[in-house]
Amino acid sequence: MGSSLLWSHDSRANNRIKLPDIGNTSNIIISGELEKKLGKAFLRNIRRSIPLSNDQEINDYVQQLGDKVAKFSEQPDRRFNFFVVHDNRINAFAGPNANIGINSGLILATESESELASVFAHEIGHVTQQHLQRAIETASQMSLPSAAATLAAVILGVAVPGIGPAAILAVQAGQVQKQINFTRSHEAEADRVGVQNLADAGFDPRSMPIFFGRLQAASRNYGQKIPEILRTHPAPTSRIADTSARAEQYPYKQVADSQDFRLIRMKIRIAKLRQTSVIELIKSLENESKQGTQDVKDAASYGLALALMKDRQFTKARSILRALTKRNPKQPHYLTAFALNEYRDEKPQVSLALFKKAIQLFPKSRAVNLLYAQVLLHNGKPQQALTYLNHDLQQFNPTPNVFDLLSIAYGQAKNPVRGFQYRAEYFYSLGFTKDAIIQLEQALRAADNNFYLSSQIENRINQLQAELNAPRLL
Repeated sequence: MGSSLLWSHDSRANNRIKLPDIGNTSNIIISGELEKKLGKAFLRNIRRSIPLSNDQEINDYVQQLGDKVAKFSEQPDRRFNFFVVHDNRINAFAGPNANIGINSGLILATESESELASVFAHEIGHVTQQHLQRAIETASQMSLPSAAATLAAVILGVAVPGIGPAAILAVQAGQVQKQINFTRSHEAEADRVGVQNLADAGFDPRSMPIFFGRLQAASRNYGQKIPEILRTHPAPTSRIADTSARAEQYPYKQVADSQDFRLIRMKIRIAKLRQTSVIELIKSLENESKQGTQDVKDAASYGLALALMKDRQFTKARSILRALTKRNPKQPHYLTAFALNEYRDEKPQVSLALFKKAIQLFPKSRAVNLLYAQVLLHNGKPQQALTYLNHDLQQFNPTPNVFDLLSIAYGQAKNPVRGFQYRAEYFYSLGFTKDAIIQLEQALRAADNNFYLSSQIENRINQLQAELNAPRLL
């Protein structure tokens, strides 16, 4: 076993391996503003076509882990957006403007946090090495809606609403497909920068060849149904050997999984569970909660409580969660689960008290703030909820869930204009631009003679109409 020496940031920079320039497309000039616009439209199409996670705790964890890896990439100052796709298949993908998606099935397939980080590092490598630039250049000859839908379709390999199966076979879409099929040199380059990125970020670089090696070995048992990630990211033996050899150049150190990694995997495991399998899983988790280290036992107990909640066994879940929060006062997942258990058991005052405690303990947690706002709304307290929702709007990139909650909050607060406006943004963020315009027209009628509000709404309608009518991006 090798040395467990830790590198400083400076020594990492000095020891950074000089990588060959393979397939670099930096000579292609795509403005940052154009890619940003296309990236936002791409994400709207993704949301429209496939189910994304609305669980803010899962989303926060994935964004934080992705940010940790991206901070040590070749573009440390770039803003990446990481999100989770509700899909049991093992896959991940990179889209325009540093949008990186990862399937929930892949998170469950990883056996360590370093393995999960290695997938992020690889996808980040595709972004930093500009492997999507040619596809973006080709797509930019279309209108914004068509360009975004086409990119989403060819990246996901599905028919996206608005583009249709027939259009996928059209010349323009075919050209984009050719540009987006990563070559072997692209995959090799993403691997190489990824291995280095992993080491610099403090993860085990050996996790990349280990994970892809396991997937390749498992694929022999899949027949024609091999993991999706191996269809889009083929892992020949030579590629695994190359990343393994590169990883061996770094000092060995054992990297412990975070408790958040264990808890998020447990949340996903419970979320994908069919109701008919709950009792079986409860028995399994009861056994798991008695084995391993205390952190492993606690993660299993957390999963057990979630399964019990799903089976409406709130009293048993309460007992487990009360013990977990007492033993782990600095872990927000246990406290929020405790608060949600009380809410679902129709104990709103107890739930609100627990969420208020969570807000005091974890004021910077986006998940805690949004969950509290949601429970406040369900208890008819829109003004209090708006405090947290407007704070979220100022601090983070808004998501469809936030727009939805804002729409509900303003509706409860007897402010229909704002309610319609945020309902419009909700539809727009999901890729339904025409529906968004209809909501804005209702907002305009509700605004009556308010000149300022009417002008604001009319301006937004014109923006969305122009986007729909634009002949092409370039």
